[in-house]
Amino acid sequence: ATRCAIGMLVLAAAGGCAGTGRVLDRMPQPIRMARSSPAPFRRVTPVQAPSSRPQPALVPAAATGWRPPKGIERSKWNYIVVHHSATATGGASAFDRFHREVNKWDELGYHFVIGNGTDTRDGAIEVGSRWVKQKWGAHCKVPGNRFNEHGIGICLVGNFEQNRPSAAQMDSLSRLVTFLMTECGIPTDQVLAHGSVTGHTACPGRYFPMARFQRELGHQLSSAASMRSGRG
Repeated sequence: ATRCAIGMLVLAAAGGCAGTGRVLDRMPQPIRMARSSPAPFRRVTPVQAPSSRPQPALVPAAATGWRPPKGIERSKWNYIVVHHSATATGGASAFDRFHREVNKWDELGYHFVIGNGTDTRDGAIEVGSRWVKQKWGAHCKVPGNRFNEHGIGICLVGNFEQNRPSAAQMDSLSRLVTFLMTECGIPTDQVLAHGSVTGHTACPGRYFPMARFQRELGHQLSSAASMRSGRG
């Protein structure tokens, strides 16, 4: 079974999902996960941390909430890498705790996490401490490490080898990615699936509509550019 960097089967150095998967032409209907389905994460109560340790912070869906206090280091970011958690439940706090305690990382490996209605509401966008600090990621390890050094990691909670993301998650992902592309000058062809980068994982899962998502991003950006040109 596919598991993400946060999953028990992943190697700490990989920083992403494990396994392989095939792409299907037809998308399945959402599958309701049985309550008894095992998941590598238990719902946990976040532990109060010292103020010197930045914690994931739930922010409003407005784009202004995605700008760190010190600003975005636009020249630093060249890619956006999309992941799934490969778990039925979760959120930034649970993943942050797992990354620290199990993987022995310094903090949450992703820059953003998009909830699925379990630990946070469906479509909620959580900002990780790495993004607040404009710090390199720990989500997509490759030789040379360019996708960690220069890639913004976004993780959608869910196992998209079994289900597809919710409409609320895709809407939030679209708004967040469009904002990041515009702010950082990242082209559509550098919005990538984790598995397409490493070739060693099915992440973000066979039921994540990556090709369609990229096409829609291109249409949105073209329409926005045309509107700006028309006003000019």
